[in-house]
Amino acid sequence: MQRKFRLTHSNDIKRVRQEGQTLANAVLVLGFFPNQLNQNRAAVIAGRSVGGAVQRNYAKRRIRSAFQSLHSELEMGYDLLLIARKPLPNAPYQSIVDGMRSLFVKAGLLKENLN
Repeated sequence: MQRKFRLTHSNDIKRVRQEGQTLANAVLVLGFFPNQLNQNRAAVIAGRSVGGAVQRNYAKRRIRSAFQSLHSELEMGYDLLLIARKPLPNAPYQSIVDGMRSLFVKAGLLKENLN
């Protein structure tokens, strides 16, 4: 994920958590909020419940990779918060991609012509 697409300021992350909508599945939590920009920005979070530092970094790399594969299919103009859940490091990669896609569909963030 390129730096210009990262959500880095804690105030922006707090705004998504407090004012945005949240959806979840077994391996991932998605928070989203409109940002009035022509691009999406995303933050990836893995808490201590996911595991030690190695497992958390591994989970975040897997989320970023899955997000990169789906980014071109998304509507623009949202701040996204992707939070890893405990089973994510051991989940098959394709289930992470499919789970992320299903959350984007539920949120209505996928472009219409790609559904």
